[in-house]
Amino acid sequence: MGNGKSAASALRDLRQSQGHTLRSAAAELGIAPSQLSRIERGERTIGDAAAQRLSDYYDVPVEAIDLLRGQAPADVIAILQQHPEEVVRLREKYGKK
Repeated sequence: MGNGKSAASALRDLRQSQGHTLRSAAAELGIAPSQLSRIERGERTIGDAAAQRLSDYYDVPVEAIDLLRGQAPADVIAILQQHPEEVVRLREKYGKK
């Protein structure tokens, strides 16, 4: 799911890769198609409840949706706070080259 894409485009790509139309996905998520469209265009933020529904619907960990929203899991933040050198290692390993 990750490769530097925006949350909006990543969610759209995820929906399309699973073969869901905007209307069918919205109906199964219990939201209006216009609402899902705004989420996929980055015009509407993803709240906690929506993140959980998207996670369940697309069968991806909620942490993946949270990361798209720019939120890291609390346990990961705690680990990085205790081991800040890992930030450098992660950038070296996964940063843009």
